[in-house]
Amino acid sequence: MIYITNSIKQMNIIALIITFKKIIFYKISNTKRYSELLFNTILLKPKFILEIGVYTGRRSLEMINASRIFNKEVSFFGFDLFESITEEKIKKELSKKPENKKKIYNKLKKSSIKVKLIKGNTLSTLRKFKAKKKIDLIFIDGGHSIKTIENDWKYSIKLLNRNGLIVFDDYYVGDKNIIKKFGCNQTINKIKKNYSVKFSKQTDYFKGKKYGIKLVFVKNLRSA
Repeated sequence: MIYITNSIKQMNIIALIITFKKIIFYKISNTKRYSELLFNTILLKPKFILEIGVYTGRRSLEMINASRIFNKEVSFFGFDLFESITEEKIKKELSKKPENKKKIYNKLKKSSIKVKLIKGNTLSTLRKFKAKKKIDLIFIDGGHSIKTIENDWKYSIKLLNRNGLIVFDDYYVGDKNIIKKFGCNQTINKIKKNYSVKFSKQTDYFKGKKYGIKLVFVKNLRSA
C-alpha cells in the first residue's frame, strides 16, 4: 500500500492525463494501433527514446509525454530528412512530406526535455550515430522501402538497451503487391526466430487502400 502511494506521488499527473486522453482518442479513431504504442510506452517507462521518421513531431511528443509520467528527465533523438526531402524520395519511400526541422524542435522543446534532431538519410546518419547511453524505446517509421527499413533495424538493434523495445510501424496486411516493395513484413520474417515479436491487436484500414496496417513490437528474447 505504501509502495503504491509513493508511486502515485512520483507520477507526473498532467502527463498521465494527456497520455490517457490520447489513448482514448486513438481508440475511437481510424489509427487505433497508436493507442497500443502509447500504452506500451507507459509500461516501458523509457528515459531514452529514438524515433526514425519524425514527420510532424506529433508521435514524438506523445511518446515523450507517456515517458514523462514516471521520468523527470527524458532524452529524445529524432531522425528525418525534414525539409530537405524531395518529391522523388517521397515516392520512392512511400513517405509523406515532414515539417521543418526547426519548427519540430521548438515544438518538442516545450516539453522541457533533452532533444536532438538529426537531419539526413538514415542510410548514413544512423550508422554514424553514437549514443552515450543505450536507448530504451526505438520507433521505426521513416522510409518505407524494404532497403531503408532493413538498414534502420540493423543499426537500431545495436543501440537498444538489453531490456528495451523496438516498435515498427507499417506491417502491411492483405496486399501482396505492396509487401514486395514496402513495409517491415520482410524484415520481421527474417528476425522473428531470434527475437520476441508481437503484433498490435489493432489493424487499421483506410478508405481507398487495399491493405491494413499493424504495429510490431520487438524485444530480445532474453528480456521478453
